[in-house]
Amino acid sequence: MSKNNTRILYLLTVVALLAATYMVFTSPSITPDRPPLLTETQWQNLLQSYRIFYFHVPLAWVSYVAFFVVFIASIRHLQTSDLKWDVLASSSAEIGVVFCSLNLLSGMIWAKGAWGIYWEWSPRLTLQLILFLLYVAYVMLRSSIGSENRARTSAVFGIIAFIAVPMSYLSIKIWSWQVHPDLTGEGGGIESPIIVYTLLINILAYTLLYLSMLHIKMENERAAQELGYAI
Repeated sequence: MSKNNTRILYLLTVVALLAATYMVFTSPSITPDRPPLLTETQWQNLLQSYRIFYFHVPLAWVSYVAFFVVFIASIRHLQTSDLKWDVLASSSAEIGVVFCSLNLLSGMIWAKGAWGIYWEWSPRLTLQLILFLLYVAYVMLRSSIGSENRARTSAVFGIIAFIAVPMSYLSIKIWSWQVHPDLTGEGGGIESPIIVYTLLINILAYTLLYLSMLHIKMENERAAQELGYAI
């Protein structure tokens, strides 16, 4: 990527993040169906807590994208043995772990405010935790293997670990009755156009942030490689 394109990417990222954050606090809150037995004050507090999903959903989306990139790059490395694909996979995996951890943390913060619990060992939440731990294991695996076998072993692990991504996403639909809300389902609360636009702008902003972080990470990896350090 040329320097001009890099500057444009970084500028778009900053502008999108500022616009997205502004919209989070000025747009209406996500408005799901009102649970029974809540007082008006409790309902208003719950509505405001749903603003966290403007961050929570994009964080989940970016983690899925990052792990998909790991999956594709791992396949390409096994096909070509080109280390550029290994650099892409490892860089994307580390960034994906960061976004996935923030997704889990934001969900726990919301759950405590909305339901009075940080965590429930439901299939939905457990699968998301497994997804996170699999890619933490991927990152740890890379640091524990010698450089000779690291790329190929990591690629195989990265392909297998991707199975957890569709399982994590589909669990929202399969176990929709559990604590985790399905915002895209009937009564999910994102039917209003302004809410949809705010959510989409945040998804765009965090996707651009991922791309910017990926570019920086890969440049650092290439620099380290040129200096003779292990990837």
